[in-house]
Amino acid sequence: MKLVLIVAFSFILGNALAQSNNGPIKKSMILFTQQSGATTFNYGKYKADGVFWGHMPNSSIESDRAMDQWVENVENRTSDGKYHFGRGEFDWGWKWMIDFMDDPESYWAKDLNGNNINWTNNRYKGHTHSWQSHHGPDFLAWLKYQVDRMTLAPVTHMMFDSQTSATRTVHWLAGDFSIHSMNGFRAYMKEKYSVQELRAMGINDINSFNYRRFLLDRGFTARTYRNRAISIEGNIPLYKDFVYFQRQSLNEVMEELFAYVDTIRPGIAVGATTNLIEPRGFVFSDRMTYLAGEYGHPHDAATSPPFEPILHYKAAESLDKTLIYFPYPDAFKALQDRDAPRQSRAWIAQAYAMGSIFTIPGTVWVGSGTWNTGWKNHADIYELVHDHSELFDDYSAVSNVAMAYSVYASLLVRGMQGSAKANETLAYLMKENISFDLKIFGDPDRPIAPTKEELEPYDVIVHDSDIQYLTEEQNKIINANGSKVVSVENPNGIASLLSWKIDVLREGEVRNELISALPRASKDKAAPYVLHLINRKYNPSIDNAQTHRGISVKIPSTVFNSTTIEGAKLHLPGKASVDLSFKIESGIMTLDIGTFEDCWGIVEFDHTLSNDDVSIDSESISLYPNPANKYVTIKNASTREISSVEVYNVEGKRIMSNQVNSNTLNLNISALAKGVYIVKINSISGGTAIKKLIKN
Repeated sequence: MKLVLIVAFSFILGNALAQSNNGPIKKSMILFTQQSGATTFNYGKYKADGVFWGHMPNSSIESDRAMDQWVENVENRTSDGKYHFGRGEFDWGWKWMIDFMDDPESYWAKDLNGNNINWTNNRYKGHTHSWQSHHGPDFLAWLKYQVDRMTLAPVTHMMFDSQTSATRTVHWLAGDFSIHSMNGFRAYMKEKYSVQELRAMGINDINSFNYRRFLLDRGFTARTYRNRAISIEGNIPLYKDFVYFQRQSLNEVMEELFAYVDTIRPGIAVGATTNLIEPRGFVFSDRMTYLAGEYGHPHDAATSPPFEPILHYKAAESLDKTLIYFPYPDAFKALQDRDAPRQSRAWIAQAYAMGSIFTIPGTVWVGSGTWNTGWKNHADIYELVHDHSELFDDYSAVSNVAMAYSVYASLLVRGMQGSAKANETLAYLMKENISFDLKIFGDPDRPIAPTKEELEPYDVIVHDSDIQYLTEEQNKIINANGSKVVSVENPNGIASLLSWKIDVLREGEVRNELISALPRASKDKAAPYVLHLINRKYNPSIDNAQTHRGISVKIPSTVFNSTTIEGAKLHLPGKASVDLSFKIESGIMTLDIGTFEDCWGIVEFDHTLSNDDVSIDSESISLYPNPANKYVTIKNASTREISSVEVYNVEGKRIMSNQVNSNTLNLNISALAKGVYIVKINSISGGTAIKKLIKN
């Protein structure tokens, strides 16, 4: 049976309820970056769900008076169902640490010369704001204390800004050679290596080993160490182990912290600032509900939106976790200096189009103060997300190419943007409109990799010269895919293997570099197909996207099964949606866009269910009573659980949809008019059953 599907405004019971705080972060969530922008007026304009940077007071969180005021503020902000993410801190909470620690001086990260690694020149109680070391017993106690104070308020989610731990000083600021770090590294090396192995490394007595003294004795200084820290191995003795030690210790701290959180607020959604594309500060915990990021973000006008953040978006999607993201202050500071707030519109669009959340830049921290970008510059972008939230949640990329990514190779750069070669490969794929998924290959200390079976569905597995840094076992996985493995240096070889490819044309000429076409599909096969169009060209003279005329998009039928597509509608920020004309010839759909002058457009394809999408299992699933008046019970006679139920009228319009987690469901049909309906029942195993329902 074929059911005609059109735009899904879901009149279901579940969608009327707010998202559970313990559940996954929806990809359509809209969050203010910080509290200062979250006014009543702005909530209405941006259609926001809550505040992401929900800081406690900058100092004196030990003061009940100060905390009472903050708690009252959070209570007011969450009283109407809005979200408030409590934020635990490393660097921003440096004053909290000084108040808490008996000996804060021992918790500053030290460079190889033994000096504190300063963060700013600000001072508090006689201490200069310096970079914190996450080592030592009181550091975890301090983080737990933050949880104690934070949970005085009804925070709905938690996030810990952990990226400014000692894992970062390893390559940014000449290492963490504090006493707590040295003691921890000694214990790490003693546990990992035998006496003979240690001696071969030059460590004759592990019980007295001090890595700082070890390097100084070999002629290193803070300067030479820092200059060589952009390395993989060999430039600094024991450097690789030092990197892995810092990461392991951070993960141990965070796991204990998450466990502590669950003793106070069991199951609350928890995230941390972690970087999936380089090995230094990666937090591995499965306890994290979502990922948080604050990374470098290129901001030149010639390449906007930039390609570099896409590595982060793709890495998050590979783990099936939503990334909540905002750039470092320098990105918006550059826009402030140029008075170009609208350049960031495409930044926001690109993030949401790839399954991540870009928090609202209403009020932005730009390093030396804040900048109010003005609601008129971005509110329509977020309103577009809000009005079409059903086209974001549960959607993922439709791809026929896998990009093999070596985490280890990112040790060749000082920042968190991934290896230079990987970014070149990604830029090539994006400019060609080749839809791809990122497949992460971990470093030798944690050699995670996709399985051979996970790679089999792809037409091509693209790699670059970073493949040299894969382990022997990882190379076996790659090579097991034979001729499908192609270097990015062989574009003709890639093109020859593609079973499909989307092309953007201007006046009939392929111009993929102008607009990125990003196909996405829902886990629900009955949901609309989606194609995001991201305008890659920005006009600085008018602070807006460039205008492209005569735009069309060619989409092979195998991308979405175009033979089932019944209609296409283009949704634009701040404008009415428009129906698009298209034609299908020789298995290619040509979609007529016309003039495209916005930073972002979302094409929604209505389609029928193909025969492959529908399976009928009358013996295992039944409706009772049938005919029914007010309630109908859906019974699953097998051991399979029902995941969702959808109701269609005889014209094929979906009029009800409900997510469920039970073998029996009572469906309220009292609001339905009398008549005949089709009930589509989906199981968690992927099967479906179609039933006819008569409403009295």
